[in-house]
Order: sequence, then C-alpha cells, then structure tokens
Amino acid sequence: MRRYAMLLAALALSATACSGVTGDTTTTSASTTTPVDTTASTSRVPSSTTGPSAGLTRPPDPPARTVGIGDEYFPQLGNPGYDVEHYTLDLVFDPEAARLGAVATIEATALADLDTVNLDFTDLTVSAVFVDGAAAGFTAADEELTIAPAAPLVAGEGFVIDVEYSGTPQSTESAAIPFGIGWQTVGNQHYVAAEPDAAHSWFPANDHPLDKATYTFRINVPEGVVAAANGTLVDRLTDLGRVIWVWELDSPMASYLATVVIGDFEIVEDPAAAEAAGVPIRHVLPVGTTVADWPGLERQGEMLAFLAELFGPYPFDNYGIAIVDGLGAALENQTLSLFDSNLARSAYFEDVLIHELAHQWFGNSVSLGQWSDIWLNEGFASYAEWLWIENERGRDQMEQLIATERDSYDGAGLTAPGVPPAFDLFNRSVYRVGAMTLHALRLTVGDQAFFEILRTYAMTFTDQSATTPDFIAVAESIAGVALDDLFEAWLIEPKVPEFPNG
Repeated sequence: MRRYAMLLAALALSATACSGVTGDTTTTSASTTTPVDTTASTSRVPSSTTGPSAGLTRPPDPPARTVGIGDEYFPQLGNPGYDVEHYTLDLVFDPEAARLGAVATIEATALADLDTVNLDFTDLTVSAVFVDGAAAGFTAADEELTIAPAAPLVAGEGFVIDVEYSGTPQSTESAAIPFGIGWQTVGNQHYVAAEPDAAHSWFPANDHPLDKATYTFRINVPEGVVAAANGTLVDRLTDLGRVIWVWELDSPMASYLATVVIGDFEIVEDPAAAEAAGVPIRHVLPVGTTVADWPGLERQGEMLAFLAELFGPYPFDNYGIAIVDGLGAALENQTLSLFDSNLARSAYFEDVLIHELAHQWFGNSVSLGQWSDIWLNEGFASYAEWLWIENERGRDQMEQLIATERDSYDGAGLTAPGVPPAFDLFNRSVYRVGAMTLHALRLTVGDQAFFEILRTYAMTFTDQSATTPDFIAVAESIAGVALDDLFEAWLIEPKVPEFPNG
C-alpha cells in the first residue's frame, strides 16, 4: 500500500528539522543482494516496534563481503539478484535551507530467491524502509543500504521497496575524476551532475548502467521556484503555497543520468526547433532569458534532425538543455543535458551542443556495459562534432582538422582510449583518440558501411547496455571483414596509429 501522503507530510516537516546527514553507521560491512539460505533453521522476520528503526528491533545481518554487479572499475557498484523497472522519487525540497525529504519507491523483479536486497546509497539519513508495504529491517554502511524484507523474495516475482530518507544533499567525491559530482548547490540553483557514480548520493539505486529503469519525479518546492527533471512535464499540482512538479521518463535510463534542476529558471519551449527536429524541444533557462539570448541554441532542432539522419531515429520523447552556474562543463543527462552558463556563452557552445546531443544515442539509449568502455560514449559524441564540421564546412576541412589533431596526440604519452586509468576515466584520449578510432573505421570500411554500422549498433542496443566487443561484432558483421587488428591498434596499443588510406 502506498503511503505517499503520510510520508511526504512527515518529510516536509523533517526537511528543516533534521541535523544529521549520514546514515546508520552499523559497523558490520554491507554487501550485495544475497540469495535465501534455504537450509537456515531460524526466521529472519524481525518483530515490530516504533521509532526511527522503521519498526524493527533487529537490523538485517549484512553478508560478509561486497560484490557489485560486475564492473571491473567499480567492483562494489550496483547489485545483482534483481532488476529495477521503475523509480518514483518523491522529493520535498527546501531551497533556502537546501534540505531534502524524500521517499524513493523502487519497483523491481527478483532474479533469484532473496532474503536481503542491497541498494547503493550514501550520505543521507534513512528513517524507514518498507517492502511491499511491510516494515523491513535495514542497515546503512559502506555506501550500501542492506534491506531485510519481512518475508523472503521469490525469483521471478515483483516487489516494491519504499525508502524514506532526508538530509542535506551535497556533492561527493569519485575515484574516477578530480572534482565533486552529484548534487550541486550554487547560489539559489540546485542541480545534479552524477556521472559516473554519484546517483546513489541523492537517491537509493542499483547504481550501474547495466540496470536501467524508467522514472517518475515528483518535486515539491515553494511557489515561484521551478523544478525540472528528465523526461516530460506531465503535471503541476499547487497546494498550500507549494508546487509539485511531476515529470515522467518512459524510456529506460542509467541512474547516473538522472537529474533535477531547481531554482530561478524558466521552462522555455522552442517550437521552431521542435518542428525541425520532429520532437518537442524544451529548455530550462535562467529566469528572464530566452533561446535568443544563447546564440547557437536556436540550432538545436536542426542538429537533432542531422544526427537522426545519420544515427537513426531520435530515441526519446523530447530533448533540451538546462543552463546552470558553476558546473564548469556539460553533461548529457537523458533528455535534459546540463551546460555551464559560461560554456553556453563561449565560442565552443555549438561543438558541445552537438556532442551532448549525440550522447542521447550513444551513452544514453545505448549505455555502457562496463565503465572501462567509456570511449563508446565519449569517442562517439566527439566524432559527432567532426560530423557537424563536415556538414558545415565540407569533408576536406574535417579531414584536415582530424589529421592535425591526430599529429598533436602522436607521442603525447596518453593511455589508449580502450584502457583508460580508473582514476582518470575521462581523459583526453578517451574523447579524441576514441573519435579517431571511429574515423579509422570509416576510412577502412567506407561511408556506406560505416553509417550502417552506427545505425545498426544504435538500433540493436536501444534501451540496453553494450560493450566494445558488442560494437566490434556489429562492425564486422556489416563490413564483412575482420577488424580485430584495427581496434587493437587504436584502442589498446599506446602509440596513436596512422590513419588508413580511405
């Protein structure tokens, strides 16, 4: 049974009253979702009480070791044993205090018999957990929320977890990049940029692209404050001086791409761009600004139509960007890319617009199976920049730019794009030599086969995750030739190869 009204009323009060921001510091180490031990002679169903332990006198016993979903670079990220179909995030946010009260509802299917379920989660305080409406035991430690349902979960059956939590969401550190990611507060703006591993710093999740899900966001903020998220705005509910902004995302999304943008913004429709693109285009812009105030943004619809012709139909229901302060970069959050306001005023704005838009196909619709394959995201999006230059200035100009850039990378001592360091996941080679890898493939197989490869790859793995071997298999199938040597040279060998004669 859903308890949203009761929970959100309580959370609205607690959002300004709570003082702690860390979860239960149980010292036993949390672990991955655990199959039921059918030989156990004792029940794991705790007795009910009252209070912040979610009505439980005994938390679950966490398993002895942590095993994630199977990522080489993030071995503790994600959890096996279940598949999430949908997240509903009910968020009550106080912008002045930067306090969050929330209920995350996770609808999932068990892939094995389970007596505990693990979610990735950290930094915020969990006050109660329910599984299928019944109070469940839980512990929070080592960025894991370990949940013990009142009754074991049966393989093949669906279940629903409600997690009630609160605190002050903040940016968090990642081993992969040298700056804070996750929830950002800059002046009166609040937004989320979570790539690669910070989604679980603001909501409990199976935080790996291998488990994608659809989303509902219900963001409760004071009147006069705009709250945006991925997908389509389907409702605005006004009550007692507050507004609940309801956003629905019907296409599966990797958790790191989930975002909210809250503050002094306007949601600006662009009918001309929508007509060019064939899908609705809406942006989240600083209050008082329009599309015309950000030169280059008016071409977003044209860009989308151009990429759809090359890559296949745009994979989502709408698109747009949010322009924010303090990000220092851009991020391809699904259907709502984030752009730093200074970047949006720069001479590179158009290049980055096409880059983040290309990610909607490569990175968002087709997601990573392993974070070590990040070139599949960044190399493809970077190559889209060159394709736009080819469209604008001609093939010769594009070839000259690529050749010049290739020479600048030769002997630079960068790691190959297929083996990026885990501590420097988003290095230049991943982007630029990754893009050169695609150009080498194009020169090898010819334009017709090359673009058929891209379209087939995008179509084959729509709404799924893929790896480098998956892409190579598609390329070889369409080209009709073995391509192992080409990809080995460009993705694995330390020296940047010469381009083949095209």
